[in-house]
Parts: sequence; C-alpha cells; structure tokens
Amino acid sequence: MREVNRSLVLAVVKEGGRVSRASIARATTLAKPTVSAIVDELIADGLVREVGTGTTATSGGRPPIMLEYNASSQLVLGVHIGARRTTVAVADGSGAESARRQFDTPSGPAGDSLTVIAEKARAVLPAGAELAAVGAVLPGLTDFHRGVCLLAPNLGWRDVPVAELLTAELDAPVHVHNAGQAAAVAENLEGVGGRVDDLALLYAGTGLSAGVLSGGRVLHGTGGTAGEIGHCRVPGGTEPCKCGNVGCLETVASGPALVRFARRAIEGGAHSVLDDLFEATDVAAAARGGDAVAAGAVAEVGRNLGLAASWVVNAYNPAVLVFGGGLAAIADLLLPHMTETSTEFTLGPAGTEIRVSALGPDAEVRGAVLLALQQSETYYRVVFRA
Repeated sequence: MREVNRSLVLAVVKEGGRVSRASIARATTLAKPTVSAIVDELIADGLVREVGTGTTATSGGRPPIMLEYNASSQLVLGVHIGARRTTVAVADGSGAESARRQFDTPSGPAGDSLTVIAEKARAVLPAGAELAAVGAVLPGLTDFHRGVCLLAPNLGWRDVPVAELLTAELDAPVHVHNAGQAAAVAENLEGVGGRVDDLALLYAGTGLSAGVLSGGRVLHGTGGTAGEIGHCRVPGGTEPCKCGNVGCLETVASGPALVRFARRAIEGGAHSVLDDLFEATDVAAAARGGDAVAAGAVAEVGRNLGLAASWVVNAYNPAVLVFGGGLAAIADLLLPHMTETSTEFTLGPAGTEIRVSALGPDAEVRGAVLLALQQSETYYRVVFRA
C-alpha cells in the first residue's frame, strides 16, 4: 500500500506543476501526515524538490512550501528496433527528450545486432549517466514478462533474450514490448487517442499488427502476443510469409505487398512509370501522379487494410481505431479504400472512429520511452503491465 500511495503522490507532483503538501492531500485523499512522510522520502530520493513558498490563503496562516518534480533526477532510454531503422532516445523523468539518434538496424545474429545497438545508445548518453530503465520495442511476438522476442520474422529473430542481452550491455533494467502495442500507448497518451479507455492501433508498415488497449491497459494475452492480426490467414491466400506460413494477412496488407502488387501488374504487361527497382514510396508517388498500376496497387492494399480494420473492430470494439505505422504516411491514398471495406465488413453500428496517427514515425520510440518511464517508478496509472 505504501508503494501505491507513493506513486499517487508522485503522480500529483508530476502532473500538477508546483503544488503544496495540502493540495496533494486533497487530490489523493491521503492524510496530511502520510503525505508529508512520503514527500520527505521523495525529497531524500531526489525525485521532488522544494521551490519556495506559495500564496497564503485568505483565512490566514503560514504560506505553504511549494514542491515540484525534479525531472532531471531520472534518465531513461527508449529503443525502437525497426525492420530497417533503429531509433534510440534519451529522456528525463518527465519524458522530455534530450537526445535522439537513428541508424540502420544492424544485420547478422541477434546478439551481435543488440551489441551494436547498445554501443550506439551509449554514444548519446551523457557522460557518467545512470539509466533508471530502458524500454525496447520491436516488430514481433514478445513475451514481456521474460523480455524475450519470441519471433520477429522481419528481423529474422526467434527466441532472443533481448532484456538479458541489453541489460548486460547497458547496466540498467530493460523492458521489452511489441512495437504496435507501444505505439498504441503513445498515440493514446500523446497523439490522437485522447486517453480513451478502449483503443486499437492498426500498425501497418513492413509488417502488420494491432496494439489494443482495453480499459486503459495494454491487452497482452496469455503470452504477451495478442494483436498479431498480420499472421491471421486470409482464405485463398497463397503468398509465403516470412513467419513460415502461407497466406497471412500481412502478405497483402503491408508496404511489401504494395510493391508486390505493382510489380505483378507490370510483369503481366501493364504500362507504368515505375522502373525495374522501386519501393513502396515510389508506388505512392506514382499513384499521386495518376499511374494506373500504382493506383491499383494502392487500392488493393487499402481494401485489405480495411479487412484488417473490420476484424479488429469486430473483435475488440474500440472507441478509436488509429491507423499507424509506415503506411500511415500515405493515409490520404489508402483511407478511402480502407474505410469503404471496413464499413462493409464491420458488424452493426460499432461506433468506432478511425483516426490517422499524429505521431507518425515517432510513435514507436515514444512508446518505448513511456514504457521505460512506467517501469522506472511504481505508477498507479498502469498502462503496459498486465
């Protein structure tokens, strides 16, 4: 109970700017002696500091001593390991970033890749800095209890003890999550979600997954792998998936699918401005320019994303469905097809509002920072924990 009370007091100080002990007692309904004891403890730990006196009440009495959160007392690291690019961000206890670095995700064995990532992360840390916690998110199945990447097809990882390896490299507790789940938390707390209780994020880029918040908390499932909608099989699907199965939704609703649909049309004799080598961004640019092949590929992927959206809405009935991930950058092209299909296949008046990510490519790393912040101090507003 004392840890819960401590987290309540610290949360009020964090969110209230400059506050007094009396105002904390009113906000938490804790007894004034209890608040004073906890505040003294937080001051001793360097998390809270006294910052002068406030205004005396009209009824008279001594002016209150004001308190504020010492954001510099904690330092956390957020790490987003993407299929192509990795981003590391250093933030203080309030979540404000002081440094960020992005680089190509190292190839090769997972252990070697994590060593390189840790080296690059240490390079952006202040000299002599001690980390309170590290949040690491990646595109794959993760067991967040053990900090293990169970399977990340687009990284080529299987059963990788990410937390153990990074903890040894960074000398700090490391907490591991799926990137889609982390992005959903970030969008809800800092993006378009508006802090609703029930939100889902359709995370579409190199792969496809869904991060789901139910009752304000991440829906993990038994082993932490809930939301892997991209590896549900589409009836009649024949495209091999990197997970080892065939016909996964990810193979027809992702960035690679956009390229594949365009390439097949060209190989079938269709005329296009696209040359022999192109990526999803090239297909999008060609579609904007009126290229029929590119527009067809966009429509196909958009419809398949709409199918994915309908599955998420039918299964979880969120108040908000956020369209995020790399493909959200071309949401203006995809949404007409996506919304038409999702509306067709969603049962009844679901009441779900579809919104496009506000954080864009920052969502995953911000989610990693928020994960680290939550784990660095017991917090009553639990989001990530089961």
